[in-house]
Amino acid sequence: MTNRSLRLLPVLFLAATAAAIAQAPATPPAGAPARRPMPPPSNLKVLPKDMTSQQVVAIMRDWEKELGVECEYCHAKDPATGRNNFASDANPLKDRARVMLKMTSTINADYLSQLTGPKPEHEVNCGTCHRGMAKPTVFVPPPPPPRAPAPPTPPAPPSR
Repeated sequence: MTNRSLRLLPVLFLAATAAAIAQAPATPPAGAPARRPMPPPSNLKVLPKDMTSQQVVAIMRDWEKELGVECEYCHAKDPATGRNNFASDANPLKDRARVMLKMTSTINADYLSQLTGPKPEHEVNCGTCHRGMAKPTVFVPPPPPPRAPAPPTPPAPPSR
């Protein structure tokens, strides 16, 4: 991945999640049980290491929708607690997600920026291909319409 792509990663993801983070209430409503503060994210290999837990969770929630999956699709469960171990790399799908994140970031930074004329309204993201499915369906173009029969060949003029 180019340095330019790496520099754009925080911008791409922070911009995509700013609205969700801004709408999150700062304190729980009265009468709601107090929640433990989330520990800072660890083992970030593609996302910027200075992201907060709230930023990472907002991104993960978007990916859940775009792929139609839940956390345990990519994250391994801790056998001792039965809960997701978000830092673990035991689930190979987590590495696949990292590769796809790099791919979409590269497409957005290095390829969409080269288009002339009007720019695409939206950047490429997981939902561009997955459309709410963990395994996107392969696009099969419809068959071409049948050709019209060739007009009959006019008879040749008589020879003299």
